[in-house]
Amino acid sequence: MEPNLRSSVLVVDDNQDLAENIAEILGLRGYVAVVATSAEEALPKALPQGPDVLVTDFRLPGINGAELVRQVRQRRREVRAIVISAYTDDETIAAARDAGADFLPKPVDFGALARFIDAT
Repeated sequence: MEPNLRSSVLVVDDNQDLAENIAEILGLRGYVAVVATSAEEALPKALPQGPDVLVTDFRLPGINGAELVRQVRQRRREVRAIVISAYTDDETIAAARDAGADFLPKPVDFGALARFIDAT
């Protein structure tokens, strides 16, 4: 499936190298990707207008990824979100889904991530 060249993605991870790596790979697949290293940095990039897709780590300094998704989706219901995390316990996955996001474990499966974004 060809990527939607208009899809924009906000990648949020406190590991800047990982966030930039994800953004670079998404860029090679035709997406416009922007990086933030905290939820507090991401919010101004996501509101009032922002990306089509939010990809965020669950464990962030300050506001966690599920709360970031919740805050963004309260104002922009159309944003699709996916939470990524090395922590795959039921509580983490449930928090992501309760916030309105899908969940992918780390290390990131870029094929699965691209399929999720392509579905937008």
